[in-house]
Amino acid sequence: MSVTSRAPLLLACLAALVVWRLLAAWHGNVELYADEAQYWTWSLAPDWGYFSKPPMVAWAIWLSRALFGDSEMGVRAISALLYPLTAWVLFALVRRLFKSHPQREDMAFWSALTFATLPMVALGSWLITTDAVLLLFWCLALYFTVVALETGRWRDWLLLGGALGLGLLSKYSMAFYGLGFLAYLLMTPDHRALLRSPKPWAAAALALLLLTPNLLWNARNQFVSVRHTAEISQLDRALLHPDAMLEFVLGQFLVFGPLLFAGMLWLIARHRDWLADPRLRLLAAFTLAPLAAFIALSLLSRAFANWAAFSYIGGAALVVAVWIGYANHRRWLIAALLVNLAIGAVMYHLHDITHALDIQLTRKTDPYGRVTGYRALGHEVAQRLQAHPEARLLGNDRKLYALLRYYARPWSDSARYLNPRQSLDNHFALTADLRDSPNGVFLLVSKGLEAKQLAAWFRQVTPQAPIRLALYPDYAPEYQVWLLRDYRSP
Repeated sequence: MSVTSRAPLLLACLAALVVWRLLAAWHGNVELYADEAQYWTWSLAPDWGYFSKPPMVAWAIWLSRALFGDSEMGVRAISALLYPLTAWVLFALVRRLFKSHPQREDMAFWSALTFATLPMVALGSWLITTDAVLLLFWCLALYFTVVALETGRWRDWLLLGGALGLGLLSKYSMAFYGLGFLAYLLMTPDHRALLRSPKPWAAAALALLLLTPNLLWNARNQFVSVRHTAEISQLDRALLHPDAMLEFVLGQFLVFGPLLFAGMLWLIARHRDWLADPRLRLLAAFTLAPLAAFIALSLLSRAFANWAAFSYIGGAALVVAVWIGYANHRRWLIAALLVNLAIGAVMYHLHDITHALDIQLTRKTDPYGRVTGYRALGHEVAQRLQAHPEARLLGNDRKLYALLRYYARPWSDSARYLNPRQSLDNHFALTADLRDSPNGVFLLVSKGLEAKQLAAWFRQVTPQAPIRLALYPDYAPEYQVWLLRDYRSP
């Protein structure tokens, strides 16, 4: 019996989501946040590594800028395309995995659409982060795992290795894929012989080979990325933080969606009803094993809610496959999608909603408050730099430096980073340290520095009028501005 393909309908739905998100982004006009601005600076000098991340996000922004320009939307546009592409790969994955199931087209369609409407994807489509590229390669790796397990061909195992390597170049947490694979082998005795086969090991070797240029970059730069990854995990903290674990778990209701995460918890509680199916077992292994690892990490040190984002590629397919193909809970699925779409609509149109309701937001109540004001600040700083054409922009705070580097263009192109402690704790300390070019005139924009400190570091210190921004009724930040000459390293 022929089954109507859901591919055209899925393409139409994904295209509609892309158009909605791009129009909402254009209307919302949200400024870059600090990490995005930092990634943008990386994209100006494509390399095999950067201080805190592997290079893929910088390469993605380089491509996005080449295609769509250097505006905020141009920098972020690649994300709006990568997430639908990931959804399409997930569609192909579920079709392949459940090819003998009578409802495989529905399961594939709803899995892809579920992923595309997750709250984390809704927000991620508006931003440019490492997750945008990581999730694509995680999904490709899962697809090639399904194919390789089915065919056993060398080509498919090597394609898996390629996807894993590109994933590692996106974010080091791609290594958790190995945990999912190991969990699947432990849950599936028939496949444990793969541990003695050269093919999975060849895939792993190819992944490491692709990562090698980044490892060599780290070796030349004191392994700063490896050290940073260990530091943000805070594994040296005192053990057991149940409050942090509870916060992480509750955060998953927003990352995955309230009804979907509740549905996943229900599936875990009823695992005996579906775990016997090897296809569902595979999805569960690549969902629950890394998720459990991050829950444990949040208990022992800390973990941010989005760190387990890649778990929900398999998670979306797992919940949908059970609800449609085994438990007949289609109405719950529709409700879950509507809730997630509503969350996305609030994210995109909050300012319109509050304006229509005559609600005045403050910095504390506006979720975009943390990324508001830097465009105006950059404009003011650019004017100061134009008034002092001999001066170069100087910063001493990573986030503020990155944002001004973007928003004060092109007068910020020769900016330098003030690092009197000589601590190697961010990308700009590594690449733009003032000690490498200490002589000349500099315009420092900062908070919290005193003239006495600066006088010990510079031959000449001239205070300038501060920059004050009236952003919210409860928030009007003031930035100090100094004109400095000739740095004398402490």
